[in-house]
Amino acid sequence: MDITTVNDRHLYRARVVIQDPADQSRRLDLNERIVRFGPAGWLTVTTALTGSAGIEVYPTSHVLAVTDLREAGQLGDGG
Repeated sequence: MDITTVNDRHLYRARVVIQDPADQSRRLDLNERIVRFGPAGWLTVTTALTGSAGIEVYPTSHVLAVTDLREAGQLGDGG
């Protein structure tokens, strides 16, 4: 499954800071990720626009920052 299966519109590149799900006192800094705001209440994150890239979904309550936001390239740009 690729990220367009979850959402085929409004894909962005960004730096994401989230609260570590395993240790809520820590932050995880995810640089150069492909993100989608949704489904409602969630942030969808992947490393590349390829079918083999893993997809993670974080509740917005754990998202501390989304910065350096810009439009992502086309499917297959590889990251």
